[in-house]
Amino acid sequence: MASLQLASVFQPDNCQPDDYQRQVDLWIDQGKAFIGSADTSSESFNRFIQFFFVELAFSGDEKNYFSCQFSLLDHVLDYRTGIPVSLAIVFQSMGKALGFDVSGVNFPGHFLIKCRFSQEPDIYLDPLNGKQLSRQDLESLYFSILHGIEDEKMPDEALDEASCDETIVRLLHNLKASYINEKCYSEALIAVELLVNLCPNDPYERRDRGFLLHQLDCTQVAIADYQYFIRKCPKDPATQLLQAQLQHLSEQDPAVFH
Repeated sequence: MASLQLASVFQPDNCQPDDYQRQVDLWIDQGKAFIGSADTSSESFNRFIQFFFVELAFSGDEKNYFSCQFSLLDHVLDYRTGIPVSLAIVFQSMGKALGFDVSGVNFPGHFLIKCRFSQEPDIYLDPLNGKQLSRQDLESLYFSILHGIEDEKMPDEALDEASCDETIVRLLHNLKASYINEKCYSEALIAVELLVNLCPNDPYERRDRGFLLHQLDCTQVAIADYQYFIRKCPKDPATQLLQAQLQHLSEQDPAVFH
């Protein structure tokens, strides 16, 4: 529901969260009938995986991976297509309603699904296709994303369960990047404003807000955000470039606030 509410912020006339929640509830009832058992064993969970990825045909679209629609949950539900974090949100919501101890994993570069069992090993899934990932698969994925790190072992915390807030922040990061990629700066600014509220001490969100305000000709507010980033991250490679940008911006007339 939090993700649907977020989608409605970006498209208030098109996304009605309660309507989509009713659709998900209908799929949950269908899932119960498909699984055919009230137990929460790994066998039943595998039936749920089949229901979600085969019967309902949820999948990822790797060709248009950075399209903003795959981070907006109403579009994900309409077209049953998304990116790892948005697909994981739907899967997790349905799985919990069916009694499974399922959660998201804020894995570097690729959000994952995790299901815990009382007397069986945990199961990890790729949300794009429902493929089960072994420990070796997880480590290979980890080191393929984080190049050049010194540790030879994937830290256990890489597989920690993601909280609701962490999941929403991950979703917002994807939305921000997608809107910037599509040059939809007003929508990207909405995303980064929400991120600043959720992560008020993160200078990188302030830097990104400054960039977007700069694109929207809000010069004075952009200057304040750039200055904040420079104070907090004086050794960051971007700082020298921002200092030059500040010199240029300070010579311009104040712009209208948006």
